[in-house]
Amino acid sequence: MTPNEVIAKVQKLPAVSQAALKLVSLLDQPAVSNEDIVTVLKYDNVLTAKLLRACNSPYFGFEEKVFSVEQAVLILGHQQILHMVLSLAFGNAMSTTLPGYAIEAKELWSHSITTAVAAEQLVKSGIPMELEPPVAFTAGLLHDIGKLALNQVLDADAQTAIRSCIAQKHLPRNAAEKEILGTDHAEVGARLLETWLLPDEIVEAVANHHHPISTPAPKLSALIHVSNCLVHLIGSTLGWDCYAVLADAGANQALAITPEKLESLMIEVHESAKQVEHFMNLA
Repeated sequence: MTPNEVIAKVQKLPAVSQAALKLVSLLDQPAVSNEDIVTVLKYDNVLTAKLLRACNSPYFGFEEKVFSVEQAVLILGHQQILHMVLSLAFGNAMSTTLPGYAIEAKELWSHSITTAVAAEQLVKSGIPMELEPPVAFTAGLLHDIGKLALNQVLDADAQTAIRSCIAQKHLPRNAAEKEILGTDHAEVGARLLETWLLPDEIVEAVANHHHPISTPAPKLSALIHVSNCLVHLIGSTLGWDCYAVLADAGANQALAITPEKLESLMIEVHESAKQVEHFMNLA
């Protein structure tokens, strides 16, 4: 099967706010103003209501009520608003049980948002890439979204064949999917993001997060690959075959990630991941 054939067979794709997708597309622009963000969000009544409810939750503990998107953006800033909007837009879809992957409810969401936090932390730690933290966060959050679609075509025979392929040939999960199905969750996820007209940089990261592009200069896929592996190392894993993930040494080298820096990042991400539960509750 091709990614297009998989998506064509899917009976129900995630319902995603067009305002959230538009906000992600703004990440391609060199400068985004508060007014730009407000303009995008204010036409989505459902997302606006969820955002304001989240802003007025005990988690933030503001002394005064937040009554408008303008006020929320002014108080919280671009980065926090993006975190919240993406959490609210994708949280429900990515919190479902995925039997084809033996993934329980909320496991994919927890892993995805922890990877997003890790990617953002990597950028802030100083790497040889010019990249805005919100772009890294978004790519990390969406890196496994193809599993939502591919799960729907994984019948019992396909699941058994993939697991046998992993066990007998010692292949990583994505390679086993490719051998049995003709495509994998990374390719399907990238194609899904293309249909949503998301920036090419994020599509590349999702498509190649298991085969990162590190030369001649590291692309976003290298960062997401390292972030994903880091999150597996701290224990945020998915399904029975979570061990079937291979790290690419070239990506670490391209991003100047030394063993000492990796250890430090693991501690930082582990601490930051404590905020995952709050984001999950907001979603």
